[in-house]
Amino acid sequence: MDPNLILNRLVRLAQLDTSPFDEVRDDQRELMPAIAIVAISALLAGIGSWLWLAFKGPLPSGTGISVDFTNVLINVLLLGTLMTVALWAVWVGVTAVVLQSVFKEPVDMMSLFRTMGYASFPFALSFLALLPFLHTGVALLSLVGWFVLSIFAVQAASGADSGKVIKATLAGFFVFAVLLGMFARGAGIGTGIFIDSESRAIYEGELYK
Repeated sequence: MDPNLILNRLVRLAQLDTSPFDEVRDDQRELMPAIAIVAISALLAGIGSWLWLAFKGPLPSGTGISVDFTNVLINVLLLGTLMTVALWAVWVGVTAVVLQSVFKEPVDMMSLFRTMGYASFPFALSFLALLPFLHTGVALLSLVGWFVLSIFAVQAASGADSGKVIKATLAGFFVFAVLLGMFARGAGIGTGIFIDSESRAIYEGELYK
């Protein structure tokens, strides 16, 4: 694992150069870096969510109530990161199943994991959602960026036509977003835009002390 090479590829992807997907698609050594990128991006999004809760939570100011760092550490930074990575794997799996079973397009699962892992880095921008006036916009933009880049990642891994790729990626993303949204709203387990004032755990004060 060469950190400089990984960073170079991420910079190129940020510049809308999708050739890094072709480079990592068939390189077995890139599986762990790809998963690490998802985990780090989710962790940064979780840190942004924690700071947002600290700066502008749903409770009225002046109540003397502050964020319970221990609960946030467990629910958002730890469990939220793990849940995001796990459900991302489900996203990859659903995408592969749709391509293979519905559209009859051959695709290597490991190639999808490698390319779609690199495609997750825009989610790290959710860290900037710590600023109350940017929270929703930045968090949503980072999620959209992740989805759009994943389309190019799936295209590189499968070689299928764009229509099939978009539908397969959207199917996987839908499952990912719905499930992560359910965990975030029901138990306060999630990161980024999925942690908001509508979360039951936040509304009922479970992340506060």
